[in-house]
Amino acid sequence: MTYHLPKRIFTDADFDSMSWHDCTIYKVRLADDLEMDIDYIVEWIEPEADGFPFSYWVSPATLVFKKVRNVAFEFDAMMLEPIEIEEIEQQVVRDGIKWTITTRQGEMEFLSPGFEQFVRQDPFFRLSQAISVKERNGISLERTTDQPNPYRLLV
Repeated sequence: MTYHLPKRIFTDADFDSMSWHDCTIYKVRLADDLEMDIDYIVEWIEPEADGFPFSYWVSPATLVFKKVRNVAFEFDAMMLEPIEIEEIEQQVVRDGIKWTITTRQGEMEFLSPGFEQFVRQDPFFRLSQAISVKERNGISLERTTDQPNPYRLLV
């Protein structure tokens, strides 16, 4: 079973058609850009009968907010607890575009002119919203759309 992605690089122009609800964050790096390694839920598949669980198409992706500034964050998390995004909001303010990333553990706010999201591998069909670290071939902040994965067929 395979899933055809309409494209592999998304930008802030796609914001209104995207959702990051329940996407797991594996790594964050803050320099000139804010980079996040996430499991992006490409599609939620509603069960055919009531009472059965959803299934998902999920891809490893790198979400990059460009030229961030005025970063503020507050998190309350345990070391082994996965951080999952509740939502990402944007708001035009006097100084530019303010982004708010809300997670179950806290919130991050910053200014950025926009983002790019690189879907690094083809989607995995899952009964959960995340991919194991081994299945996704580790943690990465690569900005590529054809990341090799020697574990994909073995797991």
